[in-house]
Amino acid sequence: MNPIGRRGVLGVGLAALACPALAQSWRATQALRVIVSAAPGGTLDLHARAVQPVLSQKIGQPVIVENQGGAAGRVAAMQMGRMPADGHTMLVSSGDSLVLQDILFGPRQGRARPALRPVTMTVSAAQLLVTHPRSGFATVQEYVTAVRQRGDRITVAMAGHGGVAHVISEMLNRELGLRVTHVPYRGGGPATLDLLAGQVDALVITLPAVTTHVREGRLVALAVSTKERDPAMPEVPSFHDSVAPGFDVPSTQGVLLPAGAPDAAVAVLEAAWRESLADPAVREKLQGLGFVVRATTPAEFDRSLSDSEARFAEVIGAAGIRAEEG
Repeated sequence: MNPIGRRGVLGVGLAALACPALAQSWRATQALRVIVSAAPGGTLDLHARAVQPVLSQKIGQPVIVENQGGAAGRVAAMQMGRMPADGHTMLVSSGDSLVLQDILFGPRQGRARPALRPVTMTVSAAQLLVTHPRSGFATVQEYVTAVRQRGDRITVAMAGHGGVAHVISEMLNRELGLRVTHVPYRGGGPATLDLLAGQVDALVITLPAVTTHVREGRLVALAVSTKERDPAMPEVPSFHDSVAPGFDVPSTQGVLLPAGAPDAAVAVLEAAWRESLADPAVREKLQGLGFVVRATTPAEFDRSLSDSEARFAEVIGAAGIRAEEG
């Protein structure tokens, strides 16, 4: 178990011992809704459904997972802020998308995050630079050389304009003085299909989304965006240890409630998620997909979102990324 996860599980037990009234001051009185801010089959959906049955046992109520895609998670995030703040409806969201959509749309259309209250960061994952076997480059060094030679004739697919994959690619380009042509798709699935068909040269995507394709040899993994190599693919280098020392940009996922949710509900739900993530079967499934289980406190998740916002805003401004309408 990673140190954060171990500390989280111990913290649940200590909190209950120190203040048993807190754990009993709120309890679910009906089925809980978990709104996943993405379409079925993506990494957010896989992660939520892996936890669902154990979470139901911990809460003592049915847990219903509902998918609410649209605008890279913004539709669900904005709606969640207007939900009853009684603890019975939770949002499972990409922390990166939540922050990025606020940066891109917030000045004109309002920000989602102030209307939400973090419960816990559940998992993180590396973003993966991946290509197809016919691309002509088998390592990240060969990719960089090809970009230097061919410039923006190299096409890099990504799930959405202004998403974390787009930002990570721009960060790498700035670091190395590169320029590519970014090709946005409506989701990781269509982008992956075009990469498999050789319609684009490369793709930046959350590692768990293409783990099977890489393991079965249909795609070639070049590098991960986290400083440390990913345990699910330890043979794949990081940008840090190959071409861009210091590069470290993980993707995060987590649980949020409407901002008015009571402290007791947050405490109970945080404990339930921590214990569910510590379940051996759940942990094994998530880690096998390429997730790193985190189970942070609400304050740690909130701080991570703030840090990401500052970092991403600087990159978006420098790269001139603008929100796409419609």
